[in-house]
Amino acid sequence: MTPSEQYVAELCQKSFLPFWNFPNPIGKKNKELCDVLVVFGNYILIISVKDIRVSSHTDKKVQYERWLKKAVEDSAKQIYGAERFLKTVDEVYSKNRTNKISLPPKNNRIIFRISIAFGSDNTFPLPYGNFGQGYIHVFDEETTSILLTELDTITDFTRYLTDKVQFLKGKYFSMPKESDFLAFYIQTGLDIDKKVDSIVSDGGLWESYVESEEYVEWQKLLPQSKIWDYMIAQLHDYHISEETTDERRNELEEAIRVINQESRINRIELGGILDNAIQRKSSARMLRPLKDAKHCYVFMPLTSLNWEGKEKELELRCIVARMDNPTVDWVIGIAFGNNGDGRDVYDICSHYIPEMSEKFITRAKEVQDELGYFKKPTISNSKAYRKEDFKGFGL
Repeated sequence: MTPSEQYVAELCQKSFLPFWNFPNPIGKKNKELCDVLVVFGNYILIISVKDIRVSSHTDKKVQYERWLKKAVEDSAKQIYGAERFLKTVDEVYSKNRTNKISLPPKNNRIIFRISIAFGSDNTFPLPYGNFGQGYIHVFDEETTSILLTELDTITDFTRYLTDKVQFLKGKYFSMPKESDFLAFYIQTGLDIDKKVDSIVSDGGLWESYVESEEYVEWQKLLPQSKIWDYMIAQLHDYHISEETTDERRNELEEAIRVINQESRINRIELGGILDNAIQRKSSARMLRPLKDAKHCYVFMPLTSLNWEGKEKELELRCIVARMDNPTVDWVIGIAFGNNGDGRDVYDICSHYIPEMSEKFITRAKEVQDELGYFKKPTISNSKAYRKEDFKGFGL
């Protein structure tokens, strides 16, 4: 793996977690498929990284054309080739040629093609769009760093890529850098009169946004969301090892996939509620589903009194929570505490219950009556942030 490939892989791992981030997977004829493959739910991100030095030719046009061919056009060929292969298989091997990467059902796949071109010192204009077999997003090293830092959840990143393609259809568009479009996207929400058929800027939009009061205020909100990121990382690091069985790994992945889908805005709200629950160390609480969500949460502190039976208690509390939240399909239970050696411990479970039978409701009521779970619950409600509340404040 080249230094540039390693850099991109580490950025992706930070944003998309080791569960779903696969550097140098294996494709056709046992050869490398692409530089990074991200598989998350129905999403597949095919990422090709090229680090091409600019030639020493004296003609700038020749320099650009040569660099463009090797850094972008060859990258596009690799991406299209990887996509053709993926259409024929249901799984691929990871870099070690032992572990398999399961792919979503072929009819459900949502594919994003990303070409990352290093080596131009961010001075060459980057083409983008359909290179013959589907839209490709083309980024340089500066853009890659900004995008994966500012849009560091799978939901925010893929939403941006989708919105960008839809917005630019049929429009004349000219901005010097992808980061300028990102600033435009954040500050307007792309809520632009449909009659506008051209978007032109001389640049500097990102620099202006970073210096704005809106960006400063957004940065003040972010630390509250980082507890959610910390919890996800701890769940992975504490529970996943080479000895973890496939069954247990799949259980954890199913639950962590749901909590990792939360956008940065949702994580601000959820992180604040989780932090409050941890600091107060009160009894377990339910969190009503966030806007448009099909899942709700149960937060449960761990103490010496419930440590031994924590898995069963968390499961039963989730059952009661499902009864009390009839609009959801999933209940995610998160337990937190300290195991006595100073380390934070998080446990998680997920229960997919799209329909409740009379038998289930009867059982849930029995649990509630016998054990008192959520009989007089502490219920946390989200603030239901609206998209328009966050124009100029990220996504």
